Formats: sequence, structure tokens, C-alpha cells
Amino acid sequence: MAVDQTDETGELGAVRRSVVLPARAETVWAAITEAGHLSAWLGGDVELDPFPGGQIVVREDGRLRRGVIVDVEPLRRLEIQWLPASRRIGFLWGPDDEPAGAGGALEFQLEPKGDGTLLIVIERPPAGRPSALAVA
Repeated sequence: MAVDQTDETGELGAVRRSVVLPARAETVWAAITEAGHLSAWLGGDVELDPFPGGQIVVREDGRLRRGVIVDVEPLRRLEIQWLPASRRIGFLWGPDDEPAGAGGALEFQLEPKGDGTLLIVIERPPAGRPSALAVA
């Protein structure tokens, strides 16, 4: 995977990784939008409602990580805003003292590339914390 410390918007602290996978976009899309497949990617049990406003919960080693699905473009893009640890559920509207995204964000982008698929993963860590991808 190629690694950049800023994403295409120049966001400081964001980590962007990309890889061309020898699989069709439909196969890669299933891997990031179906709970069973995403569990292998994120390393814990995943519950996922893959539509804008849907919730995601990742259970790993007795910990819970919760988020909100911000955007979905089938076969092209999935964006998750992680919630702060103190939040059990998130919404995408209205002012909030700890809004969705205060816990960081994760974005998957897919682009056809010959017989395969270019997968771009962008992690935006919470303010003041390093990205997990930066040390991976």
C-alpha cells in the first residue's frame, strides 16, 4: 500500500493508503459493506447498517467502537464518522457538544483499475491523536 500523511484535501494528520486489488469492485464493495467481511478488515465483530445515517458497532477485546455512516455511493465510496467513546448513538444533524466524527473518521473509496479495483482508505484520527494507519 502507498501511504501519505495528508489526504487529497491536505488535511493534516489524515492517512491515505491505496492498493490495487485483483478483484472486481462488487467483491471489494461486499468486503467493506457486509458485516462478516468487514469484521475481518477491522479486527472485531461488526454490526453495520450501510446506508447514510446507519450505525456501525465494532466489538473487539471487550471494547466497543461506535460510528455513523455518513455517506454511501454503492461500489464507489463508504464514509464512517466514529463517535467519541462517551456516545452510544450518533446523528448527522444539529449542534452537538461531541458530534459524530469527534472520534475520527474512516473512508473507503473504490475505482475500477483494469481487471481489478483501486481501494483507497483514508483515516482521519481524532484531533490531537495519531492515526492507527500511520503506525500500521
